[in-house]
Amino acid sequence: MALAQSEVQVAPSTTPHPSQQRGESVGLDISIRTGTGTGRTLLSAFDHALQGAGVGDFNLVTLSSVIPTASRIRHVDGLLPGGHGDLLFSVRAEAFADRPGDSAWAGLGWVTDETGGGLFVEHHGHSEASVIEQIEHSLGDMNAKRGGRYGEVQMTLASAECTEQPVCALVLAAFRVSSWHEGSEPASPPPPHEDELVATPPAASPAAASGPGGTHSQVVDDWVAAEHEDEPDLVGAPVGQTANGTPDQGPVVRVSVEKEVDYATAKVFYELYRQTFGELDHEAAGRQLLTRDEFLAEMLDPRVHKYIAWDEHGLAIGMSTLTTDLETLPWVSPTYFAHHYPDHYARQAIYYLGFTLVHPEHRGAGVFQAMIEQTIRRVIENRGVAAWDTCQVNDERGISATAGRLFQELAGESLEVIDRQVYYAVTVHGPREKPNTADNQP
Repeated sequence: MALAQSEVQVAPSTTPHPSQQRGESVGLDISIRTGTGTGRTLLSAFDHALQGAGVGDFNLVTLSSVIPTASRIRHVDGLLPGGHGDLLFSVRAEAFADRPGDSAWAGLGWVTDETGGGLFVEHHGHSEASVIEQIEHSLGDMNAKRGGRYGEVQMTLASAECTEQPVCALVLAAFRVSSWHEGSEPASPPPPHEDELVATPPAASPAAASGPGGTHSQVVDDWVAAEHEDEPDLVGAPVGQTANGTPDQGPVVRVSVEKEVDYATAKVFYELYRQTFGELDHEAAGRQLLTRDEFLAEMLDPRVHKYIAWDEHGLAIGMSTLTTDLETLPWVSPTYFAHHYPDHYARQAIYYLGFTLVHPEHRGAGVFQAMIEQTIRRVIENRGVAAWDTCQVNDERGISATAGRLFQELAGESLEVIDRQVYYAVTVHGPREKPNTADNQP
């Protein structure tokens, strides 16, 4: 007996914590989960798929696919915290195949608007193309009949191929876990939930990838309102602690490591990104800025880790990106690093620093250093190679020198230049004037 499975994910994100609340206008943290299973019956195959999605011990309550305002959506692996037999409010798509050679495809698609509210649809079929088409058609119609206010279609698909016994492919959106006794007696504390997205989650944080006051989507609550104004109101706190918890005059309470940033928050970060690097468009000959689509894709790409600095109010005030997958960097040659650092490349220990941005009100306050120190410690742990590139303008501002100094302090290693690219230009005003030979004859 064998089970073949594949999965397609195109999803925004946030940390799952179904019972978390932040004030009266709190939304939901909705986790997208996938699983595949096999069994001697379709029912046991379905149960196996639920276990694979981390929700095998819940009583499922099926919802009608409307996403509440201020919700945050993210693909998540692992067990969903909760008690045995608790209620799980969810939307799901499941597909079955019980003849050898047949495939089962299941998919959830969704759209959201600027408020975080939106719509889910669930479809299944015997091919990937069929499910994608159904999702796009359904959401296209539903969006059009609501005035077209929703954004682009996101989707997650899962598949299983039957080789001998029946199989099930499952995609599930977990809205909320509820106890049967909720409201009638004190709820027992949820079991610890580890999330690899955070390097060292503080005890005060309600979830592993959260800011001190809520998930990283709190940026939406405090910043996104300004998206409709002339100037963003990006305000953070001036006083806090350093990332290691020692008292300091800087604003950084901690630095978390996020694999994905939800769509609404990513759009706000893009505005900060443009504010930070916009001037390089006319100061550097090479293109320095990602397009909006490129930036949003990077925010949703789990291969690119986002080091986010938080202030004491739970506001994100800085971001630095780091990846070991050089294929995510279209301007970088992976073969160069494979050739020059073969051992490091083979064990995926080449760490490429992308961009680092700091909120304008906190520049010069140690935010850059707090984030870069965390990335450096990651490189040190794996005895890796850290690499980055910068244009001449930023080099002259000392950005690389600062990073190099931190590497010297923390690892005792010196920075070296491995390549240069120089842009040349010749301004031509017309053909060169030649001397008149006839006038010069004696």
